[in-house]
Amino acid sequence: MQAQPTLTPERFNSIQKDVVKYIRKKLAAMEMDVTYIELHNSSFDKTLRVYATLARTTNLKALYLAERMVCKEVKDEFGLAPNAIYWRYFPAGDPAPTIAA
Repeated sequence: MQAQPTLTPERFNSIQKDVVKYIRKKLAAMEMDVTYIELHNSSFDKTLRVYATLARTTNLKALYLAERMVCKEVKDEFGLAPNAIYWRYFPAGDPAPTIAA
């Protein structure tokens, strides 16, 4: 297995919006209502993680398939390999919890 090169903060900042837009579009095509996406580039453990908040999805199997497909396509399109997608689910009408700063 080939080690993934470190993603520099400069490159991460320059492509972050494009990657988020790409992921949001792919998930919407899979009939998932995405309310929020955040990318996290960790220089400590050299991982790229995706945090996605959904208002609607079909089932858990769809999340698994979406994660596999999106990770592969992001790697093909941008040369990045997300380590995982962390899913949050807030059904429509339920307020998302607020995080105190």
